[in-house]
Amino acid sequence: MPAALIPAAGLSSRMGRYKPLLPLGRTTMIETVIDLFKAAGIREIIVVTGHNHDQLAGTVEAAGARPLFNPDYASGMFSSIRNGVATLSSGIEGFFLLPADIPAIRPTTLNFIRRKFEAAKDSLIVPAFNGQTGHPPLIPARLIPVITGADPDANLRRILFSDPSRIIQLPVHDRGILMDADTPEGYQQIKQKYERLEIADEAECRSIIDRELPDAPAIRAHLHQVCDTALTLARALHSCGLDFDTDIIRAGALLHDIKRKEAHHAEAGSRFLKALGFQKIADVTAVHMDLTPGPELDETQIVFFADKLCRGDQLELDYSGRFHEKARCLPHAEKEIFKRLETAQHIHARIESAVGRSLREILG
Repeated sequence: MPAALIPAAGLSSRMGRYKPLLPLGRTTMIETVIDLFKAAGIREIIVVTGHNHDQLAGTVEAAGARPLFNPDYASGMFSSIRNGVATLSSGIEGFFLLPADIPAIRPTTLNFIRRKFEAAKDSLIVPAFNGQTGHPPLIPARLIPVITGADPDANLRRILFSDPSRIIQLPVHDRGILMDADTPEGYQQIKQKYERLEIADEAECRSIIDRELPDAPAIRAHLHQVCDTALTLARALHSCGLDFDTDIIRAGALLHDIKRKEAHHAEAGSRFLKALGFQKIADVTAVHMDLTPGPELDETQIVFFADKLCRGDQLELDYSGRFHEKARCLPHAEKEIFKRLETAQHIHARIESAVGRSLREILG
C-alpha cells in the first residue's frame, strides 16, 4: 500500500495569500488534497508544514492526515520532502508526492496510477496529459534511502529520473495533473476546474478521442458533427431563455460513441467514462441510443437528438427516412428502432415549440 506525502511548507509568495487554507469547494485546498487521497484508499497521509504551521496543523489533523513540521522549510521544497520521506512507515511500497497547491485531480486518476504501480512496484510512475508529465508521481520505496541520503541542495527530479529504464510515463485523461495554484490566475483556474471535475473539458475530450479512436476517422468526424449540431441547438434554445450546461452537451456529444467499435457501445462507453471519473458524461452516454425523455428538455435530450440528426459527418434533417430504412434492414429490431424515432420526433417538436422556428431554420 503506498502512502501520500503533501508538501505544504512554503511561503506562498507568488500567490500573496496562504495557499493551503484558500477556499476550494466547501473546504480548503489542503483538505481537498487530503480528501483526494482518502477517496483513493490511501491511509498514511503526511502533510509537511513550515510557514504558518500553527495555523495549518489543526486543519490537517481534523481532515485525517498527520502534520509534520519541517524547521528548515525556508531552504526549499526538497528539504520538506526529505523530512517527510524520513518519517514514512517502514514496509510501504512507495508514496505519492503531491504539493498542496495541485488539488484539482480526480480520485480515479490516483487509482489508475496505483493500479499501474501494482504491476511494476520498482518503477517510478509519472502521469502525463497529452505527453506533458505532471503530478502526482508514485515513487517506489527503493528511492526512499536515495532521497533521505541526498545532499540538502540536491535536485529531486534528477534523483527520480536517474534511471530512465525504470520510469513509466502513464497517459491519463486528467488535465488537473498540470494545474497548480501558484498565482492568483492559477488559483481561479483551479477553482473553475474543481467545480467541473465530473465533466471532461474540451482538452480532455480530445485526449480521450485520440487515445481510443486513433484510426477511426469516420467515427471522429461523426462525434464532431454531433457536437456542432448539439451546441447549435443549445444556442437557439438559450436565445429563448432556456439555459443548458453546454459543457455537458459538448462532452456528451464528443464522447457518446467513444466505444462505438464495441458491442453494446452505449453501455461500454458509459462504464469507461465512469471509470475515468466523468460520471455526468457517463450518464449522457448511457442513454444516447435509447432514451425516455423527462418532462423538460435537458442536456441528455439535446445530445440524443443531435445524434439522430447526423448520419456520419453529415447533417440529415429528414432523419425519419433513415429510421424506416434501418427498420426494413433489421426487422427483428423494428420495435426499438421506431421507439427511437418516436423519441426523436418528440424532442424535435419540443425544440421547435420552444424556439418558435423550424428545425431547418435553426440548423439551416
